[in-house]
Amino acid sequence: MIKEKVKSIIAEVLDVKEESLSEETDLIKEIGAESIDMLEIAISLEKEFGIKIDENKLFLKSLRYYLDEATSKEAEDKVDYLKKVYPFLDEERIKELIEESKSSIIPSIRIKDIVSYVQWTVGKDNKEKEEYQKI
Repeated sequence: MIKEKVKSIIAEVLDVKEESLSEETDLIKEIGAESIDMLEIAISLEKEFGIKIDENKLFLKSLRYYLDEATSKEAEDKVDYLKKVYPFLDEERIKELIEESKSSIIPSIRIKDIVSYVQWTVGKDNKEKEEYQKI
């Protein structure tokens, strides 16, 4: 359900056919999404799912900074470090991003990343709501 809604929002904002989108579709490199499009996607996701979007995390805006920071902290593994910063991404995806960063300044923002973020945020919000209701 979340995946379908996310794809629907992205298709509407970017004016593309929903059927042309897959989980692997890169919003910037394949569809040409610009920063204003990303802002509109974030706002639409907030409205649709009733969550607060951290655009910096969702769109991996500081990925290069965190990669540099992980490199400077030699004792810590980059993957483990990035898992703490981006808890919604799985280890495989983090490894892909690290590899991609060697040849591209702009990280690939894939539909699966947005779906993972929304699922994680909705789950986190529900857990916080449950904890609050226990008090």
